[in-house]
Amino acid sequence: MENQIKLGLTGLKPTDLLAKGRLIIANMTGNASFPDPVPSLADLQTALDAFEDRVEAAAFGDRRAINSRNNGQRAFTAMMRQLGQYVAFVANGDGEVIESSGFEVRKQREPATSLGQPIDFLAERSKKEGEVILNWKAVSYSKAYQVEVSTADPAVAEPQWTVALVTSKSSGTVQNLTRGTMYWFRVMAISGDMTSAYSDVALVMAA
Repeated sequence: MENQIKLGLTGLKPTDLLAKGRLIIANMTGNASFPDPVPSLADLQTALDAFEDRVEAAAFGDRRAINSRNNGQRAFTAMMRQLGQYVAFVANGDGEVIESSGFEVRKQREPATSLGQPIDFLAERSKKEGEVILNWKAVSYSKAYQVEVSTADPAVAEPQWTVALVTSKSSGTVQNLTRGTMYWFRVMAISGDMTSAYSDVALVMAA
C-alpha cells in the first residue's frame, strides 16, 4: 500500500510551527534521500529565523508585530508545504523515506472486514396513499442498502421476503402498497461482496 505524507501544518501555533521546521531541517540536513530540497534548506532556515524574530517581537502584544508574525507564519507555512510536496515526490510512497525527512506518514484507513447491522430502523406512513417512508442509521463502509418487505408477521410465520428498494442513502420510500395492509420491512447494508446482518423488523400499515 502506497504511503502518503502528512504535512501536519494546519492549526499549529507559531512556536509549534517553529519546532516542526527545526526538526525537518535537522532531519533533512545530510539526508541522502533528499539531495536537492525545494526550497533549499538554507532558504528554509533563513525564513525560519525571520519568522522566529517576528514571533518574539509579537510576544509584547503590539498589533503591528502580531500582524507581521501572522504574515510570517503564512509565508513560512507555504515554504513548508512546498518542501512537503518535494518530499512526497522523492519518497514515491516509501513510508520510511517520508519519515526520515521529519514529516509524518498519513495513517491509512484499514479496509472493512465486516459491516455493522443497520440500527434505528423506522417505517412510517406517508401522506400519499400506498407510500411508506423508511429511515435508518448509516453503516460505516457500506456502499448500498437493500430493503426487503413481507406481508407475513416474521414472529409467527416464515415470511417470503422480497426486495422493495436498493439505495445508497440511509433512507428511502416504497410506493404502490395496498391501502390498509400491514407490511414488515427489514434492511441490510452492502459493500462489494460483504453484507451485514438484517436490521430489526419495522412494521407499518400502508395509508
